Amino acid sequence: MERTVRPGRWTRRDFLRLAGTTAAYGGLSGLGALAGRAEAQSSPVHLNFMVWSYGIETIQDNIKSFQQRNPSITVSLQDTSWFNYHDAMATKFASGDAPDVAYSSDHWLREWVAADWIAPLDQYAPDLAGAQGEWAPYARQGMTLGGHLYGLPYYADLIIFMYNAKTLKQAGFDHPPATWEELAAQAKTIKAKGLSQYPIDIPMKKDDPWTIEIFYSMVYSRGGHMFDKADAPVFNAPGNKAVLALDWLRDALRDKILDPAVLESAEPDVVKTMGAGQHVYTVLAKYNLAELNAGQHDQKGNFRMALMPGDSHSTVGFVRFYALTKAAVTRHHAEAAGKFLQYFGGKTDGKYLVPQRWALEKGLGFAQLPLYDDPKIKAAINAWGNVALEQQQAKLAAVKEGLTPSWGTWDVYAREQIGNAVVASISSQQAIKNMAAKWAELK
Repeated sequence: MERTVRPGRWTRRDFLRLAGTTAAYGGLSGLGALAGRAEAQSSPVHLNFMVWSYGIETIQDNIKSFQQRNPSITVSLQDTSWFNYHDAMATKFASGDAPDVAYSSDHWLREWVAADWIAPLDQYAPDLAGAQGEWAPYARQGMTLGGHLYGLPYYADLIIFMYNAKTLKQAGFDHPPATWEELAAQAKTIKAKGLSQYPIDIPMKKDDPWTIEIFYSMVYSRGGHMFDKADAPVFNAPGNKAVLALDWLRDALRDKILDPAVLESAEPDVVKTMGAGQHVYTVLAKYNLAELNAGQHDQKGNFRMALMPGDSHSTVGFVRFYALTKAAVTRHHAEAAGKFLQYFGGKTDGKYLVPQRWALEKGLGFAQLPLYDDPKIKAAINAWGNVALEQQQAKLAAVKEGLTPSWGTWDVYAREQIGNAVVASISSQQAIKNMAAKWAELK
C-alpha cells in the first residue's frame, strides 16, 4: 500500500494561497448517464482515490468489484491517517498532486470549496445529485454550500452516549442517566461501590478531531448553540451552554469520576478501555457501539446507547463523503469519476450496494434513509444497537455550526482551550473568551 508522506510545517493559509495560484481548472458540459453497470469508454481511464486509513481491505475489494463492472477504468488507492488527513490532502491539492476522488468531511467543505479544490456534483454530475431526496437532512446539509451539492455520502453518523448496561445493573440502576447531573451522580455511586475507578472516559485529546464534535454535542444536548446562522459565535453569549459543558468536564475530573488520562485519550484508546471494562460511560461516534458489542472485547455485548443526556437530547450529526476534485475535471476524468462515485455512494442495480456493505460489515451509519427498511440492516443494527432509538436520536441531531473556511484553524485552537479548561489551568469563562477572540481574529 502506498502511504502518503506527512506534510511539512505549512500553515493552512499557505496551502490556500498556493492553491489559489495553482488551481486553474476547466469545465465539463455534462456526464451523461452514470449507471453502475459497465459502459463503453473511448479510452482507458486511471483514477486516483484518496482515503483515510479505515477498512482498507474492504475498500480494495469494492474497487475490484467496480473495475469488474467497468473494465476500462482502473483505480489506485492511497491512504493516510485520519489524524493528518486534512494536511496531507492540502499538500496534494496545493502541489498539483490532487487525486480524482477523495474522502472529505462536512467540517472541511467551506475550506475546500473556497480553495477551488472540489467540484459541485449538480454541475458536473447532475445524475448523482438527483438522489439527495433519499438522504438524511443533516447529511445533505453537510454536503451542500451555496445551493450546490459537493458530495455523495460515504457514511453519516451520530455522536451518541453509550454505557455498560451490566455495570449499571450491578450498581442498582435500572435506567441510563437522562441528564449530565444524573450521569455524575451515577458515576459517583459506581465509583463508591468499587465497580470502576473512573467510570467516565471521553476522548478529549487535542489532536483528535472527534474532540470538537463531542464538545459540540455536549453543548447541543443542553439546548445550546455554538454559532448563529450568520456564523457569528454565540457560545460566549450570556446564558449559553458551552461554559456549563466545560464546567461539567472540569468537575468530573476533579471528582475523579472522569479518567485523568482524558486529555491523552483518542477514540481508539477509549474503545479499548471501555471494552476492557475499565469505564462505564462514554460519548463516541455511533459505529463504535458495533465494535464494542461485536468485537474482541472482554465486555462485548454489554453496551447500550441512550439519548444524549441533557434538556434537549440533541447531538451532532455528521457526514463524511466522496468528493469529485477539480483536478479530475481538468484531467477529463469526470465521467469515469462519476461512475466511480455512483457505485461507491449511489445505487447500483437499484441498490445501495457499498453503503449497505459498510453498514452490515462495519456497523457504519448511513445517510441513505431507504436502508433503514432493509431487513438485513435492521437485524444487523439490532444485533449490537437499537434501530428505533437510533432513529429517534437522528431526528434530534444537528449539523455542526460555524463551518466557514477558517473553522479548521479555529477548531485546532478551540481544542487546546477546551483541554486547558478541563484541567483548570484556565477558567471555563476564559477558555470561551479566548475561543471567541480567536474566531474574531480569523474572520
